[in-house]
Amino acid sequence: MEILSVLVVGSVVTWLMYQNINKVTANMPSEKHGSFESYAAFAATVSDMIRKVKNDLDEDMNSTHPLFVAKEDCDTKARVKELLDLLRQSAFYETVMAKRKTAEEAEAAMAKILHKLDTIISTCCVNGEKLAEEVRENLHREYQKIET
Repeated sequence: MEILSVLVVGSVVTWLMYQNINKVTANMPSEKHGSFESYAAFAATVSDMIRKVKNDLDEDMNSTHPLFVAKEDCDTKARVKELLDLLRQSAFYETVMAKRKTAEEAEAAMAKILHKLDTIISTCCVNGEKLAEEVRENLHREYQKIET
């Protein structure tokens, strides 16, 4: 008789937990925002911008009509290496491997990449502050397009 009462109580508790879990998961918001696809699309946009800055600053590329012109005191070789590293980091979030990261990790990594890009443009380019502001605005618009 004791075994029967233990089984009944255990079954009731299990059923209640099951119902509560279903109720909680049904009320969770959908993952439209912060989905892997939106991070991948935004990472591709960021990669394109990094590539543009890198190509304009790289003396070996001989860009015609560069938008990002290096200041005379800028160590372009070092900045190009930094930009290549940023490009590698942002390209990671375009791949399926990025699915292993949580949304918070992806957002933090992209924020760090964007901050470094902003710093490079601000400190190394002629009219850097203005150009950095334009890049921020362009990337913000692109992000809003992706999220809608």
